[in-house]
Amino acid sequence: MSRWWLASTSFPVLAGTISAMATIFGICAVSHGWQEIVSSDAGTAMAAQTTRAVTLKTISLALSATADLALLLTMLLKWNAVRGYLATALVYFISSMLLFSLIGVTVQQPPQIIASQTWHHTQNFYYGIFAATSYLFVAVLLTIYACSVRTIHLSIQDRRIIENTSIILRAFTLATFLLGGAAIYIPIEGWSLADALYWSAYTILTVGIGNIVPKTHLGRSLLIPYATGGITCLGLFVSSIASFSRKMGELRLKFELEQEGIHLHKTPHPDIVKIKQIKSHWQRRHRWIIFSFYFCAWLLLWLVSARIFKSSERSQGWTYFESLYFTFVSLTTIGYGDFYPTSNLGKSFFVFWALLAVPVMTTLVGVVGQVGFHTVVYFVRRIGKGWSWGGFMRRVGVFVDGRRLDLSAPAGRGADVRVAGGDVEVDIERQTCPTLDIVTLPLERPRPGQHKLHLCEEIKSLVDILKDDDRDVDLHREWARIVSLLSVDEGDGEVFGAESHRQQVIREVVSANQSATDRDKEILWMAKLLVEKLCLCLREDVRCEGR
Repeated sequence: MSRWWLASTSFPVLAGTISAMATIFGICAVSHGWQEIVSSDAGTAMAAQTTRAVTLKTISLALSATADLALLLTMLLKWNAVRGYLATALVYFISSMLLFSLIGVTVQQPPQIIASQTWHHTQNFYYGIFAATSYLFVAVLLTIYACSVRTIHLSIQDRRIIENTSIILRAFTLATFLLGGAAIYIPIEGWSLADALYWSAYTILTVGIGNIVPKTHLGRSLLIPYATGGITCLGLFVSSIASFSRKMGELRLKFELEQEGIHLHKTPHPDIVKIKQIKSHWQRRHRWIIFSFYFCAWLLLWLVSARIFKSSERSQGWTYFESLYFTFVSLTTIGYGDFYPTSNLGKSFFVFWALLAVPVMTTLVGVVGQVGFHTVVYFVRRIGKGWSWGGFMRRVGVFVDGRRLDLSAPAGRGADVRVAGGDVEVDIERQTCPTLDIVTLPLERPRPGQHKLHLCEEIKSLVDILKDDDRDVDLHREWARIVSLLSVDEGDGEVFGAESHRQQVIREVVSANQSATDRDKEILWMAKLLVEKLCLCLREDVRCEGR
């Protein structure tokens, strides 16, 4: 499995998301002409379009809509990935080429004007450029993915994770809110479609520039439900990006393990120490890669876009610093409104830019929070390791945990004795968590009643942890303790834990995330395994009494 394929796993979802944005631009490109004539009295009139131009724009939009449908069907119905994506990419490419050819003709053929008139391109012309570029970019993404996926075999479950249509459907829902709201406000406020789209973009994205606002009573009344629904759609879209990124992280970790020859569901006795080492290294690398990607994207959207706005707003005399100020205020959704674009290029580029910039900025905030948290924890642990009292406090904590598990252990024994029947799990803690001491349990095998008591006490402890959200829990130590309890049998020395239970333990140990939700999920898995073990012990007691 190539690294290149691992890097391209998100391309189908990325292509579908960009295609939703491109559909907005394609509709705007078709709706009006691409050239307008400005008279000496500041009046403007749209230059007449040729029948050929209208036909080419309509065909291009129809092809892109067909490609959108084909992409969704390929992902939903799990058609042949190579054929489906290559065919879809070809349709997007044809749609792009039709628009690019029409753009070239439009640039080379200015409208007929008289001496007192001037002309310039409309916002719809620039939307046509953005649509053609987006179609071409989507075609490239799908082609790269189709060429790389043919070298491997994906299960249906893997394809469900990679080809996640929910994020694409939410992107199209957001696009519908943007374009639908713009269409509703055209007759109410007397705006053009391009200006209405510009207004709906900075309204739903919560930038709030304010140079175009509803002035009628009906328009202001409709703003309340429209903005509420649109911002909700935006929140759902951003949350789906975070959810998709988390699932893709877990899937890529699985592929990383398989590249190392570790198949969690096939290997009878996997090397858990190696699994945890690979997981720890992969998590650190993955966090910094994601942080670097989004930070560079944010920097690009800030610095390069400022240069474009400086050029588009020459008539206002913007300096580069003022452009930087405007893009930063818009990126952070502050939106003072003291600077705003007035040119056709500036308005259309703002819509294109904001649809990319605001989700990137929102995602970057979450990524920075994760990286910052793990960085602080790392330095605190490093500092605590060097303090003389740090080791003493850890030993006290481990001693208390050991005494809580072994209610009948003689005094002084629980602090330095290894677990019986659970040596693999204890070795995990020793080799992969150097800041922790060995989790200790009594040497002798517990009596049947004592074992059940230990199970009940541990279940109660897990329930207390779930009730206290602010409680700090070391999941590594908890898993070592849980697995050691599951490994103790009651009579014939047979080790508990069918392969399905061991696979469940391994899956939870290599979980790629440690958020509060994931922590609770792992604790629930621990409780589930302990309850199953307790039920098994009780059923065995009933069978023995029946004999």
